[in-house]
Amino acid sequence: MDVVYVCEWEKKTKSNHCPSIPLVCAWSCRNLIAFTTDLKNEDEDRELSHMIHIIDCEHPWDVYSISSGHTEVLSCLEWDQSGSRLLSADGDGQIKCWAMTEHLVNSWENTHSSSVEGDPIVALSWLHNGSGSTNFGEKFSRVKFSPSLTLFGGKPMEGWLAVTVSGLVSVSLLKPNGALLSASESLSRLRGRVALADIAFTGGGKHRSGHDRRKQLLTRTVLQGVRERGEREVPH
Repeated sequence: MDVVYVCEWEKKTKSNHCPSIPLVCAWSCRNLIAFTTDLKNEDEDRELSHMIHIIDCEHPWDVYSISSGHTEVLSCLEWDQSGSRLLSADGDGQIKCWAMTEHLVNSWENTHSSSVEGDPIVALSWLHNGSGSTNFGEKFSRVKFSPSLTLFGGKPMEGWLAVTVSGLVSVSLLKPNGALLSASESLSRLRGRVALADIAFTGGGKHRSGHDRRKQLLTRTVLQGVRERGEREVPH
């Protein structure tokens, strides 16, 4: 492989740069790359600015920066399947949903937020909408996916799923009226420490967190419980 281009950032002073903090990044189907940096506030040495930067791979010299408003170090970034919305999560259990303003890459706004207070997020994913990947759909034959949850009429329900360091599974659903419905459930009876987690989807739209079948069933139960609660609150 050959290097296509190299972009260098403006050099930061050592007093403002925090090289010891791990950074995260995510690449969308629209060729947008999101990544994080943490800089010390020049006026207050103890204050950190947790920034999210977005670049278009076709114009990598233009960097669009977002002041995330997160109070702890960012641990996860996740694009949705359309590549127009971005989830960010931090070490305090805060999750934020960012969306383009008027479809402009250089303009982003925080539309929704959820929280598992004080519990760092180790894995984050959007609920599957049943659509195949636009990058591989025409090249490979695959089993058709079903949406994780559906609304009345079979329309996919939007939302996200997170796993915390203490083993909680948090589900947040975006209701048709714009409200956010959230619920959490533990992966096991005893609370432990989860160092690493991953979220995957089966063809039927079910979820798996880790490798234990019991955890898969429990995660599915959490989703079902959140949906039933939403149906009671919002009549069809």
